[in-house]
Amino acid sequence: MDSTLGIDIGYGLTKTYNSLGSRSFPTVVTSMVPEETFGEVKPIQVNGEKFLVGEDVMSKWVIDTRRTGFLGSNAWLAPLAHAIVLNGLDPEDMDGENIVLGLPPGYYSKEVARKVVNTVKSSSFDQDGKHYELSGAEISVIPQGVGIYFAYQVGSSGGLMADKNIAVVDIGHYTIDMIFCARGKYIEGATTSMPLGVSLLLDDICAAFYRQHGWSINHHAAQKLLHMGEITLFQEVYRLEQITNILHAYSSKVAATIDRYFESLPAEADIGIAGGGGVLALHGNIKLQHKMFIVDDPVIANAKGYYHYGSGR
Repeated sequence: MDSTLGIDIGYGLTKTYNSLGSRSFPTVVTSMVPEETFGEVKPIQVNGEKFLVGEDVMSKWVIDTRRTGFLGSNAWLAPLAHAIVLNGLDPEDMDGENIVLGLPPGYYSKEVARKVVNTVKSSSFDQDGKHYELSGAEISVIPQGVGIYFAYQVGSSGGLMADKNIAVVDIGHYTIDMIFCARGKYIEGATTSMPLGVSLLLDDICAAFYRQHGWSINHHAAQKLLHMGEITLFQEVYRLEQITNILHAYSSKVAATIDRYFESLPAEADIGIAGGGGVLALHGNIKLQHKMFIVDDPVIANAKGYYHYGSGR
């Protein structure tokens, strides 16, 4: 059985992919306090520190995943640990596991990747009486966005493109990351990360909804407004008059950013590929000077690409 697992720890969602398919959960982490240990909630203990992760998090005291020092911390390891448990990896046989992770391009370097690998392999975690040691697992770290590159190559719409120059646009929750692969080689100096993720669009929708209706809504409700055109609150249906204008303004900013990136590349891109959860919000609503292909299953594309990278497929 294939023992490869791709894990994409994003700002909004953590996505995983293996031979059995994909899973995801919110990248929401909180330190576990004694008062919260009752009921069915099962904390994860990472290197002796307790956390709640994903759907179990009810506390407003969540850890800011964008803060300096989060990457490589026990709090960052907690979603990784949760992903391992969620996918049913055997704590007695971790030595046979092949885990592929990604880092934001703005953080990635070979030296940082080496440090992350060492941090992961020197860590252990416990949940529900089971103890996991990662020292014997095979851990690989590649830049986020490269996963989208590999997912597109092996997808039905892709095919091997080792002789092509490929630009990848990863539209995430908080950032838009852009990378460039020249004839199969990742060009570290041609990466850009901009704070233009889809959360900005959702913030604008929430603010406009409050101005029109006097109700505060969260990002989940804003996403429903964006995709369905309406939401129901207290058995009443609400719409947002300005949603088309808000989407157009955001799309224009994103389009201008992507076009500038393409113009700045050290060589002309033969192909542009887009992935990430934000693609779903912008699909059909963005006009670019450069042609872009959308990878299959854009939300999980990085995790899927990590899996293909690790399994050699």
